[in-house]
Amino acid sequence: MLPVINLFGIIIPTYGLLVVIGIIVGLVVIINYFIKSYNITKEDALYALVFGVIGAIIGAKLLYIITNINVLIENKENIFNVLSTMVKGGFVFYGGLIGGIIGIYIYSKIFKISFKELLLVIIPAVPLMHAFGRLGCLAVGCCYGNHYTGVGSIVFSTSPVAPNGVPLFPVQIIESICNLIIFIILFITYKRYKGTYKSILLYTLLYSITRFVLEFFRGDVIRGKMLYFYTSQWISIAIMLICVLILVINNKKIIKVEK
Repeated sequence: MLPVINLFGIIIPTYGLLVVIGIIVGLVVIINYFIKSYNITKEDALYALVFGVIGAIIGAKLLYIITNINVLIENKENIFNVLSTMVKGGFVFYGGLIGGIIGIYIYSKIFKISFKELLLVIIPAVPLMHAFGRLGCLAVGCCYGNHYTGVGSIVFSTSPVAPNGVPLFPVQIIESICNLIIFIILFITYKRYKGTYKSILLYTLLYSITRFVLEFFRGDVIRGKMLYFYTSQWISIAIMLICVLILVINNKKIIKVEK
């Protein structure tokens, strides 16, 4: 698609640009809408998000390396070169999500701010930022789809990652749209779930289902696989089970209170 943009002689990676735009748009929504329901200042929202982004980058990279540990083992004679290549490219979103939450937690402890409230104002904006990130994937060609010749197929011609000249399933576009829909749902229901973790629970449940299904349409094979599922699918299953368990436990508590 468009791996880089030439702006007056300055080469700008499109993926990085879209990620930055996504973070800025997410921050605008956080500051102008989400923090109004909690005792969080604009400055704390900004700095906590910065900590979260740093943690997300580290976490996404670490999980990418972990899921491809077999590649390192197979190339142990040339392990440092292979590791260097992994560091330069490749991220796993779930690692980023975990790392981001850890980053926010560290900020909350350093500056003695409610970790719960920081999560409740930042997490609902994550799918919006993620939607821009997936458009970045589309631009560079990473996280590409399976071979597909049907309606909506896309063909890369200058991608440094995806196979060029081959019609592929538009999985990046679909995931971007799904993330946007999830964000709209969270935005609409946000005030209803004020003070509870329900918005976060709703996000993790909806995204884990989305990610589990879309993994079947991915064509990039270096994602780590065990038995029939890829790493992200196993993580999605675990998240779905945890979400369902929490819902069952909460429902039982409500029934007991009503009795």
